[in-house]
Amino acid sequence: MFAVSPALVSIVLLLVRAVLTVAFVREFLVKAKDVPAFAKADGLAVPVAWFVTIAELAAAVAFATGVLAQWAGLGVVVLMIITTSLHVMAWHSPYWATKGGPEYDILLLTLAALIVVLGPGALSVPGLAGA
Repeated sequence: MFAVSPALVSIVLLLVRAVLTVAFVREFLVKAKDVPAFAKADGLAVPVAWFVTIAELAAAVAFATGVLAQWAGLGVVVLMIITTSLHVMAWHSPYWATKGGPEYDILLLTLAALIVVLGPGALSVPGLAGA
């Protein structure tokens, strides 16, 4: 292979965190508009839907700053495993995202797993992220 500089690794991890931040801010905004409707559409109890909505906002903040990003990543991995399982077993979704398929969730799972394994990188809030 070839040598990869720590600076490049930090930039890539920042990019991964940025993508996750945008994804979870968007998910929060969509769900927060009408949490009871989100709960009904996904077959969740309203308190569980509120938990998911707030957890997605917390994950976005963690990814944006790097603070507790590995914990947020772990939560996202678990959430995306559950969501992907629902796509396959309960909702019988086709694979394609344009038809409501799970590949977007699989992508988020994979990006979050990178943060869990590698940490937030050096480009995060100093002293708090524990890079």
